[in-house]
Amino acid sequence: MNILNKFKEERFRVKVILGILGLIILVGICRQYFMQKNISEHKEETIGKVIDFESINMRRYSLKYEYSIGDNQYQGEIGVSYFECDNGKKGCVGQEFPVYYSSENPQYSRIDLGKYEKYKTTVEFVK
Repeated sequence: MNILNKFKEERFRVKVILGILGLIILVGICRQYFMQKNISEHKEETIGKVIDFESINMRRYSLKYEYSIGDNQYQGEIGVSYFECDNGKKGCVGQEFPVYYSSENPQYSRIDLGKYEKYKTTVEFVK
């Protein structure tokens, strides 16, 4: 009986851990969706510049960009796969692209990489 109770406890723990992981993933997806929805509903456009391109793991990279609204400077970050611009620069560092941001929450933004858009790995629910 003791072994059966221990098995039940371990199984319960696994369910709890999986439930917590599922909840964390769901919260992340909801947060991403509502940020993108806010950008879509209060969309403004400015020009941003790619400032960093670094490897996260063997297949994913982080692309960081900055943009200004009035006197305020903001930064954004997206996941991408490896790519180079036509000029040979990895991740188009130093290049300028349109950035869409929320007029209500200017820290919410998304960069439009134009013909390099296909390299984005960050899921965009709303455009």
